[in-house]
Amino acid sequence: MPSMQYDVWSVSADSDDDYFFANATVGGAGAIALLKVNLGTNGYGYKVSITSSTDDESGVNFTIVGDKVGYITGNPSVTEVLAGPDGSGGAATVYSVNYYSRITSITASAGTAGAVKIGYGSNLALPRTRIKGLYYVGSGNAGSIVVTSPNREFPLFKITTPTSAASFADSLFIPSEGILVGSECFDDYGIVTVSNVTSYTLICG
Repeated sequence: MPSMQYDVWSVSADSDDDYFFANATVGGAGAIALLKVNLGTNGYGYKVSITSSTDDESGVNFTIVGDKVGYITGNPSVTEVLAGPDGSGGAATVYSVNYYSRITSITASAGTAGAVKIGYGSNLALPRTRIKGLYYVGSGNAGSIVVTSPNREFPLFKITTPTSAASFADSLFIPSEGILVGSECFDDYGIVTVSNVTSYTLICG
């Protein structure tokens, strides 16, 4: 009999500062027309970012409703209020507290003084999954790739990267079952942080 095969998917760290809303003024209070809504097709996600290049938007509250990364039972939808950034002294960005895989709506409490961008960024957040492989490109300095959980004291996964700008794919052994992320409770996820790594791709499933 052929061996059992499992579905796998890959994800690389990413960011896009105008993914949801391009550089424009919000005309008044109410729902903002979003360009897109999904962040991670396999449940991964990022923090929502709001950027202002020239104006102080700290008096405008943005109410974010979306699916939080890591929920495996019940309703994943959460609501968060995020004060806008103060860009009067130069471009400024604020980030949501939660990591989202999908955005349902973003509502402004008032119009903005100038143009703002709404996108996503910060660290990559993983849902319940198993890390089965890793590819990365170094930066020429020693660094690290770490996956942590908000519900655990110690990292789920941590490797140190050598002083090399080369790429590495096969030097790391991960057993076939992979490293489990999101094992503690229904609201659990992994946060990927890197130091001195140019890029990376995780194979999950």
